Amino acid sequence: MKGSWFFSAALAGLLLACQTTVQHRPVVSVANTSGKPANQPEESAGEKLRRNAEKALESAREAAVAGDEDGFLACESTLVQQVGEAIAEAPQDPELPQAIAELWQELDDLTATLYAEEETPEQEESAQVPEEVLPAKPEQVEQAAREAQELTFDLPVKVTPEVASLIDFYTGPYRERLIAALERAARWLPLIRSYLSQMQLPQDLAYLPLVESAFHTHARSRAKATGLWQFMAGTARLYQLRCDGLVDERLDPQRATQAALAHLSDLYATFGDWELALAAYNSGAGRVEKAIKRAKGNTDFWSIRRFLPRETRNYVPAFWAALIVVKQPQRFGLPTFPEQTWCRDMVPVEGALDLEVLAEKGAWDLETLRQLNPALVRGITPPAGVYQVAVPCGQGEQARTVIASIPPSERIKRLFHTVRPGDTIAAIARRYRVSPETIMAANNITNPRALRVGRELVIPKAGWSAATVAENREKPRSRAQSIRNPLRYRVRPGDTLYSIAKRHGLTVEAIRAKNNLSGTVIRPGDVLYLAP
Repeated sequence: MKGSWFFSAALAGLLLACQTTVQHRPVVSVANTSGKPANQPEESAGEKLRRNAEKALESAREAAVAGDEDGFLACESTLVQQVGEAIAEAPQDPELPQAIAELWQELDDLTATLYAEEETPEQEESAQVPEEVLPAKPEQVEQAAREAQELTFDLPVKVTPEVASLIDFYTGPYRERLIAALERAARWLPLIRSYLSQMQLPQDLAYLPLVESAFHTHARSRAKATGLWQFMAGTARLYQLRCDGLVDERLDPQRATQAALAHLSDLYATFGDWELALAAYNSGAGRVEKAIKRAKGNTDFWSIRRFLPRETRNYVPAFWAALIVVKQPQRFGLPTFPEQTWCRDMVPVEGALDLEVLAEKGAWDLETLRQLNPALVRGITPPAGVYQVAVPCGQGEQARTVIASIPPSERIKRLFHTVRPGDTIAAIARRYRVSPETIMAANNITNPRALRVGRELVIPKAGWSAATVAENREKPRSRAQSIRNPLRYRVRPGDTLYSIAKRHGLTVEAIRAKNNLSGTVIRPGDVLYLAP
């Protein structure tokens, strides 16, 4: 999902709404002291924004090419401030929305440049929308149309040759991944539907994460679109989501869902058409506006489709196909999964608190706390201000008591250090008063000279030895090790019973029977016995 100008447009609308009276002032003749010809038209707010933003954009381009993330984010903040000032100065300027849309589009393109070559081995697998879709045969389209007519939608679902072809894709090559995605979806659909009801939006939008992230809460694209709803950082911040080195609320399904639905609502209010709104959610409002212009003002998605980016051309057809498939699972031989309720109690915490410490003091499972607080990137609440930390449902009062009893000196076990140019393990160790061996053990570093600028290092508290760190650090197990010792398996984020069963050559029913599971609910950190 790309950035857009809709938060800004909404702000402009608010400013307009506040102007309840118009004051008429007498006309006064003023001498021309500007140095410009008297007949030269005054610069519009949109033109002024483009001119003022050029310097920051140029710096952002240089930072993106150089891979300077800090520099790029600083430029982005400057541009956001300039947009806010432009709206405040001239909310009625007709050129301003287009100028803002172009600016966000440029930022999104630069974001893709910044991260294009970065290796991301920990990326979650996202849903696949094929770039090339061969139109289905007429008889396939007719059959798909007949089946769709028997279903109920609250979105304008259409059956075209592309949609019919994508139905075959989801029930054929993508079938196994679709089943795993639907198992994950069972956990989040009730939450999403509740917010859709509150905002009076179509309920069918609940399935949009199928084509965004395959319902992976930690999905991350190469361009750094992140989370269930695949927010880019710039758009996320426009919708009040925090995205930094400590907290990334794009990873929190509840906060991200609220923001995504607000964004979709803004897009629909702007375009007045759900197909265009969905296309804009995927590629950015600026690209949809340009496609409409190239189509000479035509606002039909299927007419402007050829002017959109390749991925977006198939994005809306893929969503229509996915809806047709998931609404008739029996027809396609897909399993159904019982829906679950995500419940957590929120407790205010002032200053930094390590989830590891909270787990120890409150006798909670650490993986459970991490799962309930997915936005805490480092597992530590921010050092400044008050943060709402999540604990298991019904245990909020207990958590308040536990947190109040933790001395300030015991609230964190580790710090984090971002490697800067010129840093060495020895210098970092001196700064934090720990041994170089302790830092190397905590970060699994074998060659102290191979430090990458920008890497986040875990710095254990002073007083910990390398042996203590090595003993406490969870040792990763390779896939080969897991297969060689298949009797015991620890559930990881993103796992489902279906994916575990497929990986180990078992059935879901066999795993449930072996572990006395009444349903399909599993959580990261759970231990399953997999002997057939």
